Amino acid sequence: MKNFTTLIENSKQAVRYWWLLLIVGIALFAVGVLTFVYPAQSYLGMSLVFGWLMLISGILEVVLSSANRHFITGRGWMMAGGIIEIILGIILIFNVALSAATLPIFLGFWLMMRGFSSIGLGGDMSAMEIPGAGWTVFTGVLLLLCSLWILFQPLVFGTTAVVVWVGITLLFAGVAAFSLALQLRNAHRCLGSGR
Repeated sequence: MKNFTTLIENSKQAVRYWWLLLIVGIALFAVGVLTFVYPAQSYLGMSLVFGWLMLISGILEVVLSSANRHFITGRGWMMAGGIIEIILGIILIFNVALSAATLPIFLGFWLMMRGFSSIGLGGDMSAMEIPGAGWTVFTGVLLLLCSLWILFQPLVFGTTAVVVWVGITLLFAGVAAFSLALQLRNAHRCLGSGR
């Protein structure tokens, strides 16, 4: 019984940083909207923005997973995903030509990673019986489907198609992160941590 009580107390501490994931979701969604508002931006500009977004998202996810040392579900995957995003973000920022040439492939794998992460974390939230965890799983499935569509035909994408799909998939990624943040907030409230 002592181990279960310790587990609950550690979980209370872990979910208090739900707002970091909310920031990631808002940033992803905002960049997705800006993609449609300014479609005439250059393809290289899109590649650079994508690199910065990936870097910032990775940093926030590493901070979130580091702050949740005792989080009972998904911490390792979030940490690994954040580190991969930081590395890819740095590569894309400092090599814009490579970024432009490989943007569809990077986008596809990044979305696949975020999709699996959302599905896994949503499943963990469901196991904890937090209401609405199904939305996190659903958005993860949407991200996974978008990533597969991009990866199966990366050369088909022209500049316009990449801009459109980057915008759509960033909106999905933002909704997924936002949904997961709300689930963590619900867990924070359910577990009764006082913050």
